[in-house]
Amino acid sequence: MARERITQAEEWQVWAQRYDIDGGIRTFESGLTLKVFLGALFVGLLMMPGSIYLTLVSGQSGAGAAPWVAVILFTELARRSFTTARRQELYMLLGLTGAAVGSGGQYRGFIWYAYFVNTPQAASYEIADKIPYWIVPPKDAIALAERSLLHMDWFWPIAFFLVFKLLGEIRYISAGYFLFRLTADMERLPYPMAPIEAQGATALAETTGRTETWRWRVFSVGSMAGLIWGFIYIGVPSLTGVMMSTPIQLLKIPFIDFTNVIEEIAPTGVLALSTDFGAILTGFVLPFPIIMTELAGAFFTQFILNPRILYPLEILHQWRPGLDVRGVGLYNGLDFWISFGMGKSFSFAFVGMAASIPMVLKFKQTRQEGAGLRRTLDPPPGRGDFPLWLMAILWLFGMGGFIYIVHTYMVPNFPLIFLLGFAFLYTPVNSYITARTYGILGRDLFEIPYLHETTFILSRYEEIDIWFVHLPDEDYGRGTQSWRVLELTGTTFTSNIAARLLLMPILIVSGIVVWHFIWKIAPIPSAQYPFAQTWWPLYATNESLWKTSLRDGNSQMLQAIRGNYVAAGFTSSMAIYGLLWAAKMPSMWFYGIVGGIGADPGMMLPKVFGAVVGRFYMIKKFGLKRWFMFNPVLAAGFTCGVGLVGMGTVAVALVSKAVIVKPF
Repeated sequence: MARERITQAEEWQVWAQRYDIDGGIRTFESGLTLKVFLGALFVGLLMMPGSIYLTLVSGQSGAGAAPWVAVILFTELARRSFTTARRQELYMLLGLTGAAVGSGGQYRGFIWYAYFVNTPQAASYEIADKIPYWIVPPKDAIALAERSLLHMDWFWPIAFFLVFKLLGEIRYISAGYFLFRLTADMERLPYPMAPIEAQGATALAETTGRTETWRWRVFSVGSMAGLIWGFIYIGVPSLTGVMMSTPIQLLKIPFIDFTNVIEEIAPTGVLALSTDFGAILTGFVLPFPIIMTELAGAFFTQFILNPRILYPLEILHQWRPGLDVRGVGLYNGLDFWISFGMGKSFSFAFVGMAASIPMVLKFKQTRQEGAGLRRTLDPPPGRGDFPLWLMAILWLFGMGGFIYIVHTYMVPNFPLIFLLGFAFLYTPVNSYITARTYGILGRDLFEIPYLHETTFILSRYEEIDIWFVHLPDEDYGRGTQSWRVLELTGTTFTSNIAARLLLMPILIVSGIVVWHFIWKIAPIPSAQYPFAQTWWPLYATNESLWKTSLRDGNSQMLQAIRGNYVAAGFTSSMAIYGLLWAAKMPSMWFYGIVGGIGADPGMMLPKVFGAVVGRFYMIKKFGLKRWFMFNPVLAAGFTCGVGLVGMGTVAVALVSKAVIVKPF
């Protein structure tokens, strides 16, 4: 029997419908109460230092755990007070706590450039003295020597950041809401992934009742597993780091490198086993075909393509024995894989654009006319909507102010036409396309690769300062799904905006103070921060390569980009897509195979293990429907457990390092 060909929209919607077990509601209540706001503020500010610390130690922020910690505290207090927590309150608490903890990450750039400006890479590429004053103080500034963010040397970088933060918040709220009204209210797109996100508040809202539900039991199992794993992976290094200059790692963070082991049988191949076994939970959730085909593509690359084809042909010519995974990856990238990866990126964009046209047309044709839905911009009563003209004016103000500052004070010699084209042509069109793909597929469909680099080449602008500017090629379409989740949980839009605006000034101040304190404890990177110590030097090399890529006659990056390798990446990827299309195989296979080509299979193994266990044991034990109901809640519990033990041990480490003066 011939396999029936289906569109990407149908394929992904069928997968997403496994998680859609709630029908949504149409009555709206405010989620912002004083207890919710104070709870989010307390947990967020309490866990923000630990989240930042975890990022530097293990590469995991732990920010995903904070909302669940806040909700557990909230629901347990409600149970003991013989009251119930509304799903609106819990969803608002999830959002606010996540924003509070995650806000610390936005200041990473200050510390990164404080490190980068004094690196050997920045000096050797002659860009250390060309980094603009609105990014970082000069490399010999007192603030950098003292490792202090609370210094007047940081006035201009922080001032520009705060202004852009305010203008950006205005743009994202207004544009996201405008596009949501067009796609959800006017076009009635389904947003198939939104019910998955809305399940979190529903799951824990049920626990405030008198009887426990399956959600609470599953969440508890995940939490216990997370506590055990968190102590092994995060707790031991954090606690031993208090007493030793080099922390003890029961499992090497962030990977165990086997590249030297395989170089005899696979020269130019890489194999580094990721020790982030929390990725097993990711394997539970992601589609099985994507994970397995991705692994196959990665193994083919590192054990056949690199050592048996590209190396004998001297395409990979900079490799030498003894290099670790970082060195092999860097040289292989310059020799071949950067160019080939560009071709892959163009193939993803082409396939996405080609698929979007029939996807949209077929969705319009198959939309049910008898469902009683009208094409209208009239919002449901009580949702807390705003006039669309007001949102348009706010967006114009936010974008216009941004363009004025960038062109007047930051890069006055960069052609204004490019900034205007991005802001008022590309951004609106691209955002609308993304909003529609989220409304139909629940995910982004394509992205134009290397847009910034192409723009800089076309502009013939050779100064380095443009590389530090955030160009106005923004995508607001991704944010439309959050408005849909607010609607599904019955949370008024006004309460969501009010909460974000109330929290923003508090987070701005606290984030700077926390980073200042962590930077004071030890240099970043250093042995106290193993993830940063492992990866930041490589990041510095890559950043130097890109930021000098337009330098005439002396650009390693432009020399590494070869048109024939780019073409090979594009044509081979399209050939794979053509074969799968002819065989009527799911598009997931294409994204898996092509995505895995050039990747390190060791980094995928924990995720693969989760996929295999889920597919061949969990589904047989619980059934397909129940397992897909279980695993989002299980993942949330695991993240919470890791976060709890991580934040506890990190708190001990931070306090100890702040008060103990070591004599050596």
